[in-house]
Amino acid sequence: MLAALCATLGRTLDLELFLLPLMPAVAALPAIGRPSMRAVPAAGAAALAGVGVLGWGARPVNVVAALAGVLAVTALVRTAARRSRRQETKIARLGRLAQVTQAAVLPRPPESVGGVRLDARYLAATPGATVGGDICGAERTPFGVRLLIGDVSGKGLDVVATAAETLHIWRELAHHEASLAGIALRMDTSVTRIHHHDGFVTALLINVYDDGRVELLSCGHPPPLLVRGGRASWLSGLDATAPLGLMRMVEDRCPTAVVHPAPGDWLLLCTDGVAECRNPDGEFYPLAERLTSLCGREPTVVLDALEADLARYRDTGSRDDAMMLLIRPPNRQPSA
Repeated sequence: MLAALCATLGRTLDLELFLLPLMPAVAALPAIGRPSMRAVPAAGAAALAGVGVLGWGARPVNVVAALAGVLAVTALVRTAARRSRRQETKIARLGRLAQVTQAAVLPRPPESVGGVRLDARYLAATPGATVGGDICGAERTPFGVRLLIGDVSGKGLDVVATAAETLHIWRELAHHEASLAGIALRMDTSVTRIHHHDGFVTALLINVYDDGRVELLSCGHPPPLLVRGGRASWLSGLDATAPLGLMRMVEDRCPTAVVHPAPGDWLLLCTDGVAECRNPDGEFYPLAERLTSLCGREPTVVLDALEADLARYRDTGSRDDAMMLLIRPPNRQPSA
């Protein structure tokens, strides 16, 4: 289109000698932005046609120079387009490989474990990442369904490795330790070894028993939100002990709390990236109020809405990994 316009104006206004040298620039137009393999030959053909129109009656040396310029520019742009396409393909493959690797290192929990329904969401502090320092897990064990949500201190790739190892240790202990306190104390020793005494992991350990009871142990982690009767509130009566790796500071004290969920109750577990999320004005995200306003909707819809709301609310200058795990215990009541 541009070549035709230049050629038409050139012939009409007798500006052939002025516009003829511009034809190589027309051939270079596809290089603006992302070079397209289809646009390159089209632009080159249009530029050659423009040279033919504008060069009619011009000095041969000018026509030859314009033709050579168009062909050279077309070849260069075509080479750049091919290189760009190969690079995009390589990046796409690496992205898919990274997603598979991330899913293998820190897999998300299934939709249901032992009758407990689960829905999880993760907002990474690093754009494009799907893993970080936040972890969660769910295991069906001889002691009931056991759940974990945690937050590993620190930043960078080392945190991902530590998080994966911490999750692996919890999975093993969940099947062999009879109590949540036993799991916490042995994890505390392991975290101290992994972090070399200079890091810690906040964690919330949960045991959903077959009779419907839910036992919780908080290792420096935010309490869950209990959704009951259309209202969400922070669970009371759960005294937190020290984070994993720092329990020596509280002499290995591991208090637990027990909840008897009513039919239809939910529990929303979250990490600091949610519980301590602030906007640019320093105001905390009103999670309980937002969750209450979403009661009555499907859990997937609730988490989708909270995820979008958090992404808009949180301060882009002080982002942290954020994870939410919504659990729905089975509607079973303890026997009399």
